[in-house]
Amino acid sequence: MVYWEKADHSWTKDSERVIHTPSQKSKELFFYLQEIGHFKAFKPYFTERENLPSYLIKFTLGGQGFLQYQGKEYHLKPGDFFWIDCQEHQLYKTVSEEPWEMVWIHFYGGQSQSLYQEYCKDKSPVFHATGQASDNPIYRIISLLIQQQKNANARTDFHTSVAVHKLLNEAILQKYQLDFAVEDIPKQVTLLKEYLDQRFKENLTLDDLETVFHINKYQLNKQFSKYIGIPPIDYLITKKISYAKDLLRYTNASIQNISLEIGIENFAYFSRLFKNKTGMTATFYRKQG
Repeated sequence: MVYWEKADHSWTKDSERVIHTPSQKSKELFFYLQEIGHFKAFKPYFTERENLPSYLIKFTLGGQGFLQYQGKEYHLKPGDFFWIDCQEHQLYKTVSEEPWEMVWIHFYGGQSQSLYQEYCKDKSPVFHATGQASDNPIYRIISLLIQQQKNANARTDFHTSVAVHKLLNEAILQKYQLDFAVEDIPKQVTLLKEYLDQRFKENLTLDDLETVFHINKYQLNKQFSKYIGIPPIDYLITKKISYAKDLLRYTNASIQNISLEIGIENFAYFSRLFKNKTGMTATFYRKQG
């Protein structure tokens, strides 16, 4: 596919942009920055392009912008963030009478594709960050990256990779409201986790947990998944497999007895489950130790 672009570069004199040409080594090892900046763009600023090997993030600080991407249209206001794959057709532009102020970064490499897929699992490239945009960690990370490029040295590509990774993680955490403090975790979620930690050798179901905690099992499943990262039954299975790995590595117990020890009487099921979770058989895992 052939890259093409149309654009109008109407931005204020105090806008800034840094273009970076990473080394081949940096491309092979790191998340790497291609271009970055802080723009105050006034009408008729726009960019329309396709087939550019790059990911683009923009975070709106002031004014209003517009994004057309994957057949949908988004009106962008302060606090709005988007992350798109520039291989796909995109159009973005200023739509307010005042300049559209945003910080932005083009990047590639590392685990960009996998993280992008995780970010877009809800099918939307846009989310709204709460609070003052200029106080948001996303803004601070991009501002730091701009300064790093202005004062580049032999360590810059290493530090840039770390900062880009932090930026992508921060975007995912904020979009899916995972940027919570430990004290924000509901008490019932903490109690459920403690219960599973203590009784992981048992065969528990969501119905069992609903009975014990007197909370609708679907609500329990949703809350636990949000704050712990996986559903309670998946958490239980993970605990079983982790304990089985410990017994395989540091005891001489037979695999059949280990299966029974973690509450799985069907040895064939244990074998399938272990391989599914670890990518190897229990016998091979023990030999690897």
